[in-house]
Amino acid sequence: MSSSAIAILVKTPGLSPIKTRLASSWHHCQAKQLTEQFYRLSVKAIEHTLQNIARPVSCYWAVAEDHGLGHDIWSGFDCIAAGHRGLGDIQHYVYQQLLKQYQQVILLGADCPQLSTELVEQAIDSLGNHSYCLGPAQDGGYYLFAGREPIKQSSWTTVAYSQPDTASQLIANLDNSPALLPSLRDVDYVADLGPMLRQMPAAPNHGQLALISWLEDLPDQSL
Repeated sequence: MSSSAIAILVKTPGLSPIKTRLASSWHHCQAKQLTEQFYRLSVKAIEHTLQNIARPVSCYWAVAEDHGLGHDIWSGFDCIAAGHRGLGDIQHYVYQQLLKQYQQVILLGADCPQLSTELVEQAIDSLGNHSYCLGPAQDGGYYLFAGREPIKQSSWTTVAYSQPDTASQLIANLDNSPALLPSLRDVDYVADLGPMLRQMPAAPNHGQLALISWLEDLPDQSL
């Protein structure tokens, strides 16, 4: 068994609301459909990124809905149930459950499809010298968290998420300072799509190329 586990925290299209802030900022008669298409492509881009990792890792979809575990969108990796909890509780539960089986655990969302294989490998390698690693998002949150030590539940649940200081709050709750990755732009609004595209790797994977092509073909978008 590999020593590292990666869990991508996801919601199943059609079973839970998907990226509601993005949908509300997409001034288009098909905003909901466009948002779901973006989400599906973003998920595939991240899946391809993780499949290219040159490290021994086990990858999981951490699915919010119990009845979404068998959905065809989650066919690429094994699934675990994240449960109906707040974001802090979900992260604590998934992190602690996987830490029982693996030496180190990485948590990701599906908001940064430009995430490169090299950054994930950097996070894995950083845990050789650090207890934790964090990838800060440019809006003050974080797109990746990695660790090899248990973290008490309150360290996750007392953080105010979707705030300009979310990452700083989590860092302050840890018992050691984490290694930091380069910051990335996560996609919460239509205005984030252009900056996200400009952060794509120099050699995008097949999933990233599909997302780039789809966005570039959208009419009336200034990306």
